[in-house]
Amino acid sequence: MQLFLVSLLSGLLFWHPFYVSVVEINHNPTDQTLETSVRIFTDDFENTLKMRYPGQKIDLYNPPVNGNTDSLISRYLAEKMQVRLNGRPVRLKYLGFERVEESIWCYLEVPGVKSVQQLHISNRLLYEYKKEQINMHHVQTGGQKKSYKLNNPETEVDFQF
Repeated sequence: MQLFLVSLLSGLLFWHPFYVSVVEINHNPTDQTLETSVRIFTDDFENTLKMRYPGQKIDLYNPPVNGNTDSLISRYLAEKMQVRLNGRPVRLKYLGFERVEESIWCYLEVPGVKSVQQLHISNRLLYEYKKEQINMHHVQTGGQKKSYKLNNPETEVDFQF
């Protein structure tokens, strides 16, 4: 009986969904850009966008060619994720998105970045969708890589280099 319960519990834990996004920020000193990618599970992101923008046709599996999806994604990312670089707010310029397997990859950048000493990130991506949401952050500059995990409702993280 005990073995049965352990097997059942293990099976339930294995099948229990998890809610996570990954934000990767890399400083490219040659191009002087802060290159950012955000990876979010497609179904979670689509459901969040539908909740956030009711009445809009949103299909991340087969997005329409008209660009409305890009506009909604750009607006959502700007509302939910802000960055301060070396103590100053910067605008993450939305470049686009693509679907890779089960995830949506969104690409953003900040031009004109000579160096990174401090990076402050405010991130509330998908927090309105699931209270279990986790947002992972990986930042790389000058050969250093640092990571941090924000658990909903945590929204702020600082990186020092």
